[in-house]
Amino acid sequence: MKAAHAAQAPSGREITGAGTLGYDFVVMASTRIRTGARLGPYEVVALLGTGGMGEVYRARDTRLGREVAVKVLPATFASDENRLRRFKQEARAAAALNHPNICMVFDIGTHGDQPYMVTEFLEGDTLRERLGTGPLGGQKTLDYSLQIARGLSAAHARGIVHRDLKPENLFVTKEGPIKLLDFGLAKLTEPRGPDGSHSAMQTLTANTQPGVVLGTAGYMSPEQVRGEPADHRADLFAFGAVLYEMLTGRRAFRGGSTIETMNSILNDDPSAIPSPFGVARALEKIARRCLEKEAGKRFQLAQDVVFALEAASEPPARELYPLASPPSVGDGSAERSVAVPPFKDLAGNPENAHLGLGLADAIITELAALKSLLVRPTAAILRFQDRSVSPEEAGRELGVDAVLDGSFQRAGSRLRVTVQLIGMAEGRPLWGTKIDTTLDDIFQMQDDVSRNVAEALSVHFTPSDEHRVARPPLSTGRAYELYLKGKLHLSRESLSEVNAAIECFEQAREADASSALVWAGLSDAYARLAFTFQPEGDWHRRAEETCKKALALDPGLPEGRYLHGRLLWTPERGFDHSGALRELAGAVAARPSLDSAYQWLGTVLMHLTLLDEAVEALERATAINPQDTISSMLRGFCRYLQGRFSEAYEISEKAVQSTPSAWARYQFALCQLQLGRHDAATENMDQASRQFPESVFFHTIYGLIAAQRGDSTAAQRQIQLTEENKKSFGHYHHAQYDVACIYATLDDREQALAWLEQAASNGFP
Repeated sequence: MKAAHAAQAPSGREITGAGTLGYDFVVMASTRIRTGARLGPYEVVALLGTGGMGEVYRARDTRLGREVAVKVLPATFASDENRLRRFKQEARAAAALNHPNICMVFDIGTHGDQPYMVTEFLEGDTLRERLGTGPLGGQKTLDYSLQIARGLSAAHARGIVHRDLKPENLFVTKEGPIKLLDFGLAKLTEPRGPDGSHSAMQTLTANTQPGVVLGTAGYMSPEQVRGEPADHRADLFAFGAVLYEMLTGRRAFRGGSTIETMNSILNDDPSAIPSPFGVARALEKIARRCLEKEAGKRFQLAQDVVFALEAASEPPARELYPLASPPSVGDGSAERSVAVPPFKDLAGNPENAHLGLGLADAIITELAALKSLLVRPTAAILRFQDRSVSPEEAGRELGVDAVLDGSFQRAGSRLRVTVQLIGMAEGRPLWGTKIDTTLDDIFQMQDDVSRNVAEALSVHFTPSDEHRVARPPLSTGRAYELYLKGKLHLSRESLSEVNAAIECFEQAREADASSALVWAGLSDAYARLAFTFQPEGDWHRRAEETCKKALALDPGLPEGRYLHGRLLWTPERGFDHSGALRELAGAVAARPSLDSAYQWLGTVLMHLTLLDEAVEALERATAINPQDTISSMLRGFCRYLQGRFSEAYEISEKAVQSTPSAWARYQFALCQLQLGRHDAATENMDQASRQFPESVFFHTIYGLIAAQRGDSTAAQRQIQLTEENKKSFGHYHHAQYDVACIYATLDDREQALAWLEQAASNGFP
């Protein structure tokens, strides 16, 4: 451990630097232990420093021949039997922690009337000293914060709370790992009032009491400032303050005095980080989540923070954050949007119907590669295939800035394509052309059209855009048309529609087995059967095989990476959150307008309780495709998990009307229960159980209703039915969570915890 610089204060008190102990409080000078003296088997080598927790010595363990650090605590500990007993209990608990990011406790003992603690000897600098040169940068901050969060998680899992986490108590060793110092000691030294609580005034006056430490003003949680009981979430608040400081080089809360700093903690939000991007943006979001004023709105577990940081650490996943916020383009205006309805066959030949859709989809696919242009997906424009509407009407329905109106004439293998880009605000064409091409050269046509559309909308191709659009052309013809029809069926979440999609994809495979898109479509449909409808069938294996085939034909296919991500986040693959986020974010990095990938990004983030980030992804999905009712529905579930029940109720009510599914009914019932509408929830479940008799969710809703009404027998019966009807549904973890809630309502804490553990280990951590 690095020795602290010590200076003599006029009052005779010694003031320490921040190096060794991590405490900057004033303490009374005490009799020093001389070099060579023994504290039990430990031979003192040198004084390293002093602080509010006493003195720290470098020593040698004569039994094992290793160097150690010995913290000799103030004599006030020995004079207070209760405090001494608590010190020993906490020291034993801390000694049980064996984690690479926590300073290890080896031993405790007494020297005269002073207790001491023996820890591992560390060399390096405190994080405070590292921050003396300014912010650490995104990657180093990510590395350090992951280590700190993992250390906190390990300690919290054993019921040990730090209560004074700050840069002075975080040690960057020469070997590299970050070490958390002085676990449990802050808790031991809290001054208590007659009722066992403490107040902010006691916190302030603690500075003048030798040996007393109660947190540090700039890192205390609001509940600590108010003198309220504080739990492990106070550590998460302090973690957020440290994370913010590593990113910015400045403290999250700082005033001219301690009182002003505490007032800032209670009332202010930290200043925004100027133009964060990539991992820095992700870390700022995590920091602000930790710094919520209400403990219930923060991350609830240090392990949740670890999950969030691990997601941010995946290189493709870091792309999620800038993508989630639309960038400005061209002339500085807001993000532009465009729709490409099916091209019209001027000859009206039914045999060419697939060409109209294929030409539109080819251009949609290429425009969707532009990061700064929002493009309505093919699923959103299929409704116009058999309708005769003007470009202006289509634009109003789809809510876009411009519509690419196209038509074609066919003569054998040759095509004459006419296109016009209609600006909705201008009410006139922004660009137009005629192109003579062949069926074998559609790729060049779509490239020319896409570049002209982008130029007309003041959207410029970046180098990364050039890389994305330089992909080979997709197949056309009957196979492609059948693929598009299958995608339309999949946009409606029901068993009959999924089966209809499979029929289309199988016919498309017969027409063109070399199409990676067709294999991806089959994989998508099989995955939905496995996850939602028939988990005990052979569909997951088929989904993996067909996905593998699609990626073998086209390794960079965004739809293939999206499906690979979905298949990783399944019971069969142990809900690989990190792998799923990597693949899904990679898919939207390759095709920024791939709305289905955003939908599943939101789904995975939601289950990790990254709810604000989940809402961003889901809102991005619906911004791309306003007809995406599933993303809208899931956004309501995020609001439910955030405790915004009225908002969740409104969204869920609309979902029941627009998306007839078991999940929509279940989600709506949960909102009804939270708002005390038990009769309405019962009626909802009665209708839903007739509509979707295969769903296990309705048993848990009935069980929750019974438990809240005090009917333990009926509640237990519904739990039994839940277990009897268990299948390996991808969303069964929600039923497990609900059963935990039933037991909690019935005050059976042991069973509640057991079911919570099941839900956490089954994809809902």
